[in-house]
Order: sequence, then C-alpha cells, then structure tokens
Amino acid sequence: MKNIKPILQIIIIILGLFFSVKNVKAQTITNHFFGQNAWMPDTIGNANLCASPPCILYGKLHKQWANIKNSYASIIRFGGIAADKNMPTNYQYIKMIDSIRAKGMEPIIQVPFRNYQYSAQQAANIVQYINVTKGRNVKYWIIGNEPDLGYSFTSASQIAAYFKPFASAMKAVDPSILTIGPECAWFNQNIINGLTLPNGPDDITGKDGSGRYYLDVISFHCYPFNGSQTRPQVISQLTAVNQLQDNLIYLNGRINNCNVTHGRVGISALKSAITEANIDWQNSVTDNLNGVGANSFIGGQFIGEMMAIGMKNSVDFINIWSVIEGNNTALNIGYIDPVSNNKKSSYYHFKLLAENFNGNYAGGTTNQLNVKSFGSKSALNTVVMIMNQDLSNNYNFTLRLNTNSVTGSDPLKININAGIAIEYKDIISNQASVLLTFNPQGTLIKKCVYSLAQQAAFNLPPACEIITGLLPIGLTNFDATLINNKQVELKWETASELNNNYFTVQKTTDGVSYEDVATVKGAGNSAQLLQYQITDMAPSEGLSYYRLKQTDYNRLSTYSDLRAIEINESEFKFIIFPNPNDGTDINLKMNSLTKSHGDILIAIFDSQGKLFFNQNKYIENEDNEVVQIHPPSKLPAGVYLLTVTSNLKVHKSKFIVR
Repeated sequence: MKNIKPILQIIIIILGLFFSVKNVKAQTITNHFFGQNAWMPDTIGNANLCASPPCILYGKLHKQWANIKNSYASIIRFGGIAADKNMPTNYQYIKMIDSIRAKGMEPIIQVPFRNYQYSAQQAANIVQYINVTKGRNVKYWIIGNEPDLGYSFTSASQIAAYFKPFASAMKAVDPSILTIGPECAWFNQNIINGLTLPNGPDDITGKDGSGRYYLDVISFHCYPFNGSQTRPQVISQLTAVNQLQDNLIYLNGRINNCNVTHGRVGISALKSAITEANIDWQNSVTDNLNGVGANSFIGGQFIGEMMAIGMKNSVDFINIWSVIEGNNTALNIGYIDPVSNNKKSSYYHFKLLAENFNGNYAGGTTNQLNVKSFGSKSALNTVVMIMNQDLSNNYNFTLRLNTNSVTGSDPLKININAGIAIEYKDIISNQASVLLTFNPQGTLIKKCVYSLAQQAAFNLPPACEIITGLLPIGLTNFDATLINNKQVELKWETASELNNNYFTVQKTTDGVSYEDVATVKGAGNSAQLLQYQITDMAPSEGLSYYRLKQTDYNRLSTYSDLRAIEINESEFKFIIFPNPNDGTDINLKMNSLTKSHGDILIAIFDSQGKLFFNQNKYIENEDNEVVQIHPPSKLPAGVYLLTVTSNLKVHKSKFIVR
C-alpha cells in the first residue's frame, strides 16, 4: 500500500505532460508578456552603482523610461543581485514603482533575502509600506534572487525553508499579492522538482496554515551562453535537447500536476515566468553587430526566438535582462548601448514583437534550418515574424497561413498555423527579420523589415509600411478648393474599411504632372471626410487639375475623378513657368508689376531660407513681359521661393525643381 501514492503521483505527472504538449497550439499571449529589467539605477540601498569616476556599471536608468515605453514593454522587474545584497530604501522603491507606472507599465518588486541577511518580517514591512501605507497596490512580488548561485543552495529544502515563511508573512499583510520564485539562475531541475512535488516535504505550490498559496508564479533565469558561443550554437541552442523548449514542456507538466493536486484553477492557477533572459550573461570582449553576443544582430533574433518559445509554452511573462549597463564590451548586455545610447538589435526585435503580437500564439515551421518563423492570431489580424539567420543566402519564399502543403518551388516554404487558406510570396535577405501583418481575410496590410545591412548597420529602426489594396476612393465626393491663392485644399471621403491609408496627390498643369504624398491615418469604422492642404503645389496661371492616386502593393493604381482650379492672371503679380522645371532656365511672366520701366531685384531661396541666387533685371512698361533667369548652376531638386522686389514692394511665389 505504501507504494500506491508515488505511483499515483507518477501517473498525474505523465497526464500533466500529455496535456501540456496537447495544448501548445493556441496558447494565449498575456497582456503583460513582454517584460524588461529595470537595470541599472544609479543607487540601490546605500550602494552607488555609478560611482564617479568611473561610472562602473553605467547606472543611468532614469534617462531611459521613454525608450522603455517606446519598446512596448508591459511589465518591469526591479530586482537582481544588487537589490538582494542591498535592500532598497522606501524612497527608492516608491520612485521605481512610480516611474514604471507613469509609463503605463506594471512593476514587479523583489524583496531581499541574501542567505538570511534579511528576514520575513522585513519583507512583510516592505509590502506594508508600499501597498498599504502608500497605496501602490503592487501585484507581483519576488522573494530573493538566484539562490543556487548567490547563496550556493543546492537543494529544494534550503529554498523552501525561507520561501514559505517569507510568502506567508507578506500575504498576511496583503493577501491579494502574487509571489514569484525560486528565481534559480538556470533551469535547475533538481531544485524545481523538489519545490513542485505536490505534498512533498519541500512543496511550495500548496497553501499555508491561513489557506493562502505560498507560490503563484514559478520562475527561473535563462542565459544559455557565457560569451564563447559559436554562430551554429546560437542558431540551434533553444530547441536542442534539454534546452529551453524542452525545459518549458517539462515544467508545464509539473505545473499542471500541482494545479490538479491542489485544486488551483482560474486566477489561482500556478503559472511560469522567466524573469531574466538574454543570449549570454557576458559577451566576448570583441562582440559587435556582426558577432554572436548581446551587441550583435543575431543576438536580437535570439531574443525573438526565446520569446516565441515562451509564448508557445504558456509562459506568463518574460523579462529580458536588461535596459542598460556595462562599462566595457563584455558587460554591455542591455538593449540600449550605455555610451552611444543607440538601440540595439535586441531592442528592435523586442519592440517588433511587443508592439504587434497579441491574441493566441500561432506556431510556424520552415524548410530551412537557418530561418525561424512564428506568429500570433487575434480577431483583428494575423502577425508573422520571419527571421533569416543565414549569413549569405537571400530567400524567395512562400508563406501559407495554415498547415496545408505550400505550393510552388520557392526555396523557402513557411507554414503558420493561423487557419487561413492563403499564400503570400516575397523575398527575405540574409541576416534580416521581416514582420508581416494580415487582416482576417489574409490580405497583407503591414510589412516591417529590419536587416543588418540596411537598418542595424546605420542605427535605424525597422522600415515599416502600411499596405493598401485596391480600395475604393469616394469618387463623387472628391473636391479641390483654392485657399487665399496660396494653397489647394483637397477633400474626399474614404470607404468605411480604410485605416492608415496612403494616397498620392497628382497635379497637372499645361500637360505637366507631378505628385506629392499625402499620408492619411483614418481610424474608426465609419466613412470619413479627409482633407489635405498642398503647400508645395502652388497654383499657376490658367487651369490646374488635381486628383488622388492610390497604389497597392502590386503597383496597381486607382484614381479619383479630376477637379479643376482656374487662376486668373490678375490675381498674381507674376507667373513662374515652367513649374515644375529642371532648375536651369526659369521664366517669369510679368503683369502690372510696375507701371513704369526700371530695375527689379530677383532672388531665389531654398526651403530652409538659404539664398541661392539674386540678380537685377531691367523691364519695360509692358504687361505679359517675359523675364528669363539663368542661375549660374543648376538648382538641385526641391521647393524654392522666388521673390521680386519692385518699388520697395516684395512679391513672392513658389516653384519646384524636379
């Protein structure tokens, strides 16, 4: 009889593993999945982390909150070894929480343990001050940091011995909080097994004497490399045997087992989190954009793949380590460079996912080992990330938004399990990441490209474009109106489904056409009356015709009807023609500029006000006299202002050089 209980536990674990594998196909991406670590502040407790001189770890976090928000991070952890060694002051806790909340993000606060240097009562006092006295109502609380590394703990019993009294004391103050641990420095299976053995001697997943769960989120850290990694290792590591993907599948089995045994369901269900993660905990001393560490392009792709594996396996949140740190290449592992303030590949890969992924995770497969792909699906869109990690191969690819066989002969074939029987063809260059957004019907509506050669090498963000199909323009409602003889205002009505659309304005005068791009960002579900003022298309004498041109992703265009505006000669003191011109010969037609012959001063300025040319001219007393201007050198393409000064009066008009 004494062997029945262990046998039942083994059966439950096996069932948990089975169901965890079966349920990875449509896992919900939580609204707080994409996290960062608030590192480095300048001071924690009495420890100055940015002593001057020198600034040892570059603690200038306070200057980065706008950048953190712009990366679309949703949850920020204030913890790590420094916050465990030196208990932050009450002021530092509140300042950090308020800085995080001011940018619309959720804080995670760590209480220190440091191998019994701090007590459970001190942890409870921190919760009391922050949540009760100051009313900050912080939800997530971590107990200690990396016990297997910082304290040299080797067993689950050592961790359970402090975790249980800390959790009970903290929840006695505020029962609504969620506790996180054990914060192992890696996926320490021996320790995690003991802590997640239901009703075992070191189980921390059950309830204390007051009926409150000790642990709500089981956590660990993930730094697969130490700076000596090779490129093939980086590409294959995360899905290799007994690495991150396998570890999360294994952990989900144990979590399911604990939830079943302890009756944890709904909001009380035990979850998982990775609270520190990066490609390595230190870089090679020569790491750079072309390397394989945290400063490299592939380092950003690696973080993207880590987050994909986390989404696939129901991780509640992942906190990348970290925002900014390090006074040398080896220690520079934040997603913002501490010296140049440049945003790294890891920043932009993080942002591409955090800004665009939502709904449920949609798994992906490719037929090329060096290309990774995965996606998400919601009621509004399907988003696909494709990461080409190949050093030299560009790929023509066909992407299919379901699991059926991909047609055609493109060398790269991709499936995303989004349940849409649509194929999309494109090309991805080597060492590049492409993010594609499709509407519910499978039509591409947005494309972002981030490559080493075109963006990262020049410290540029991903190049994103909104894709418009052949969508209807309100042909009968298009109108053009002259405003003060200086601007033309266009008005038109969009169809109800248009959103963030790009139109081109065309103007034709005397058979010469040129265009200006009007960016219209409509929103909502009803038809919209939009308007756009043309300032660089000054009307000229006679009739000018205006219309809208809308071009789709396949270079096909649709047009509105024409609207004509007539300018009478008497409304202007002079006319510039041709307009646009080639920047060599400029003609002015004069009409009652002056009633007597004499000198006039002609000057040409660029759009920044720089004088390009000036010349005195003598004119006769004749209407419609043509004055020719020949600049000493050809004017570069752009918009120019031409002024004519006569009888102490200045007359102005714009012209364009194409």
